[in-house]
Amino acid sequence: QKEPGNASALNLAGKIYFMKGDFGAAANRLESALRLQPDFDTGYLLALADLELKNPVPAGVIFDEMQASSLPSASMHVLIGLAYRETGYLDQAAIHFAKAIELEPKKPRVHSSFGLTYFLQGPQSYANAREQFMAELSITPNDSNSCYYLGMIAAREAKADEAEKCFEQLASALPDDPDAYFRLGQASFNAGHLEKAVAALKKSLAVAPHSGDDADAAEAHELLGKAQEKLGRHAEAESELARAKQLRSQQAERGSRQIPDAFSGPGFGGAASISRSGQQELRSMLLHAPQESEIPGTQEAEFVARVSALLGEAYHNLGVIDARASRYANAEEEFAEAARWNPRIEKLDGNWGLAAFRAERYEHAIGPIERLLRQSPKDNNLRQMLGLSYYMTDQFAKSAETFRPILNDLPDNPGLLYAAGVALVRSGDSAAGGHLFTRMLEHGANSPEVHLMVGQAYYGQSQFPEALLEFERALDLNSNLAEAHYFIGMVYFKQGKLDQAVQELNAELSVNSQSVPAMYQLAYVHLEQRQTEEAIRLLNAVLAEKPAYGDAHYQLGKALLDKGETQGAIQHLETATQLQPAQSYGYYQLSLAYRRVGRVEDADKALRTYQQLKEKNSPKNSGEGPSK
Repeated sequence: QKEPGNASALNLAGKIYFMKGDFGAAANRLESALRLQPDFDTGYLLALADLELKNPVPAGVIFDEMQASSLPSASMHVLIGLAYRETGYLDQAAIHFAKAIELEPKKPRVHSSFGLTYFLQGPQSYANAREQFMAELSITPNDSNSCYYLGMIAAREAKADEAEKCFEQLASALPDDPDAYFRLGQASFNAGHLEKAVAALKKSLAVAPHSGDDADAAEAHELLGKAQEKLGRHAEAESELARAKQLRSQQAERGSRQIPDAFSGPGFGGAASISRSGQQELRSMLLHAPQESEIPGTQEAEFVARVSALLGEAYHNLGVIDARASRYANAEEEFAEAARWNPRIEKLDGNWGLAAFRAERYEHAIGPIERLLRQSPKDNNLRQMLGLSYYMTDQFAKSAETFRPILNDLPDNPGLLYAAGVALVRSGDSAAGGHLFTRMLEHGANSPEVHLMVGQAYYGQSQFPEALLEFERALDLNSNLAEAHYFIGMVYFKQGKLDQAVQELNAELSVNSQSVPAMYQLAYVHLEQRQTEEAIRLLNAVLAEKPAYGDAHYQLGKALLDKGETQGAIQHLETATQLQPAQSYGYYQLSLAYRRVGRVEDADKALRTYQQLKEKNSPKNSGEGPSK
């Protein structure tokens, strides 16, 4: 209002109105800004606002002018296609995605955008959609959008096994997404794989950001109840169905006060929850942090600097609020966003590093804590946090060097001493590492956890007698200590004592029934003992808990191939190679499976890949093989 001729202010106001959904006001401000200072971003956003207002003619004029002012570009057609698709003009969107592919056939994400356009047109276009999503996966393996919609198409066509495979791949790509596990649970339920359905639905509820309060959780609880009922677990089923009923009742009471979400749907937000709609893609482009090359002049630079400072402070303040409420993951993201806008905010690195550390996002904590330690090299707390962050990201040499100046000053914290000790041993200083382990035992002689950690350190160095002694001491102090029986079983396995290994791994599962490492290792031992059926049962249980476990898919595929169940073997071996494309052994077994069903060309291709990877890996890693 004070500067009606300020194009930057009009542009920013237009963006804000657009983000709020007031497209009329947005179009008004953006049109004024475009008259004062024509530029691409303003024109594109104005066209979007026109499309939202169902005025396609002026939007088309703007898009034509954009194309006329530049060389033919796949990226330009993608942007226009997204604008049309997300505002409901699917035929126009398809034209532009097709042109983008014609110009650049291998451009990532374009085929999936085209596939979604076909998907939105309905069942009559599913075949075309499937073709585009498969094309995308050949360019961008594990593309989450393509996995999701291939699964949705298979589910709607009642191909439950195919849908299950797609959603397993989706859960592998997005291990923290509740909707991925919900869809996997649905598919497994429809395929009759009830144990897998139960595990996936429980995982969906566990990782949901508002588990128990989210209205869509009701559907997960209901399906979980139905699966438990079919498995004969009547008490669990009754509990889940009652929870679903309670959530629906609560939602009905709140319904009149809530604004419906245009993108909501079953499974914690449907497609929108994992950014499968381009709407977020569009809107994220509207408020992006400016790059130096985007700032044309002094006046504009001053304006951008003022806005950047304000936005940086706003994100920083949000981060402080979330950190004080112990919402460290949210705080870390907000501090990172603050740094993008204004990295010179006072106390930003301290707040960011601490939030990332407490959220256990150690790879994100390293940068800000490194900068702080350079400024205050005598700050032992910072040094401990950085050393632990390096340790947790397997950077053992850096961890050891960070800890080394304060080894004599480390507090008697078993976890800290263990991390520093392992880092030193792994980087070649066994003497210093051993001294820290001795300190652990001196101050934690009656702590089972300390004996377990020291045993793990010995195990990592293949000092099996010493490791076994520490694990047994840990169990003497706490017979139900998780992981102790597992590591004793691993020691026996390494020593070739398979029967004793089985006994210990079963003991681990008796106190820690969902232990994926124990289930996998027990399955592996049973395979060594030629007890294939029990191994297959355990591997299926492993994959129900951890769908992205590549070696479990490999071992299950290999076991099924040995049994003569070739199609099932192919499914798991293909998944193994998708999850671990750099490992040669999966391709060899896959080539055998393909050859058994007459897929000679695929078999030859898999065998060539195996030979190439084996040759590539052999000088550096002659012991390559699946985890044991």
